[in-house]
Amino acid sequence: MRTLLVVNTFATTTDEAIRKVVSATLSGSLDLTVVHTESRNDATQIAKTAQAQGYELVIGLGGDGTLNEIANGLLAAGPNPQGPILAAIPGGNANVFARNMGFANDPITATKQLLAAVENKSFKEIGVGKISTANLSRWFLFNSGMGLDAAVLASMESRRESGKLASDASYVALGLRELFVRTDRKKPALSLECETGEVYCDAHFALIINLAPWAYLGKGALNPMPEASHESALDVYAPTSLSVPAIFRLVRRAMNGVSVLGDKNVITLQDQKFIHLKADRPLWIQVDGDVVVQASELRAEHVPNAIRVLA
Repeated sequence: MRTLLVVNTFATTTDEAIRKVVSATLSGSLDLTVVHTESRNDATQIAKTAQAQGYELVIGLGGDGTLNEIANGLLAAGPNPQGPILAAIPGGNANVFARNMGFANDPITATKQLLAAVENKSFKEIGVGKISTANLSRWFLFNSGMGLDAAVLASMESRRESGKLASDASYVALGLRELFVRTDRKKPALSLECETGEVYCDAHFALIINLAPWAYLGKGALNPMPEASHESALDVYAPTSLSVPAIFRLVRRAMNGVSVLGDKNVITLQDQKFIHLKADRPLWIQVDGDVVVQASELRAEHVPNAIRVLA
């Protein structure tokens, strides 16, 4: 199988030794070409030409941002279920997509699992999400967020730019600072309109989830909407209270994978083909853990059977 390995040289948890082992292992079974990214959005440009160059499989060795860029390249002309298959080898901090596809968080182990999946032809078509703002259109594989979670990622981006490494501890610290210092917990900013036209008001932030879990903290999954899957359209999780008791209850449920359906402090929507978010002030927006823009309005849609993945 003709395969393109897109390597993010700056990924959080990989080094040259790991990259060499991964490349050598893949080369033993696949017709492999290796390319390295040098800056943001390089992976998108590389993936745009993969189909025309005859690649059947495109593997990202990096974090979720790298996989999102590759997906956006493969989907640049729209849904492409007959195009190259997308696969992931974890190289970032959380590696949500790779882990949600059933791969280990260790890149060497995941590489062996990937080759077994190729041999077994373990491919499937999945639906994806697409967000649009006034000046941005972006596909996402597992989730998008507007507000708090994206603001934490924006703070982490600034931290990385200053030369500091990402870690679970730093994410927790930034999350607590964003929640208790920077967020106006008394004045919700968001309203949501679902596909039927019904409007929900007074949300503090919103997660649009295409596939659960939403994120990982160490070995544990954070799973506020365990019902979300590729078998349905988008699910939405939007808290309406950030009181201390509500926060602790929601965090505990997310860590234990307990559904919040019916919780009076959370707007929950399921199987939505379309979502429209409006905010009374510009908020950060993220796709697949990659902060992309600040905006006061966001439209999200679900596109079924858009891309093939290795799982």
